[in-house]
Amino acid sequence: MTTPEASDKVLKMAVGAVALPDIEFHEYQPGLRKRVLIHPLFDNTKDDPAGSDAALIRYLPGAFTPRHLHMGYEMVFVLQGDYIENDVTFAPGSLIVRAPGTTHEMRSNHGCTILAMRDVPVKQLT
Repeated sequence: MTTPEASDKVLKMAVGAVALPDIEFHEYQPGLRKRVLIHPLFDNTKDDPAGSDAALIRYLPGAFTPRHLHMGYEMVFVLQGDYIENDVTFAPGSLIVRAPGTTHEMRSNHGCTILAMRDVPVKQLT
């Protein structure tokens, strides 16, 4: 039996130092996510609960996001730091494409910044 995770794709891309513009981040789902900040780029879920969204997400040292289920595709590009999904560490330059049905939890030991885009919102499992 194949799992949704079998359809995931991970690409390693060469990136140099990433200079993020001076942008404002705010807490992302306080009470659910711990030490996670967000800067939305667009959010179609405000007009359509099944809409897409994209954001720069900053994980502070010790950040954690609980396990959730992806109802659609998700694409994550690691810009800075140590981004950890399901105990696998992804370095800057990692492009991760998650298939519908994928479940994961995320964290960062030392902090990181990612660019994330989802075509459909997730379902929280915990």
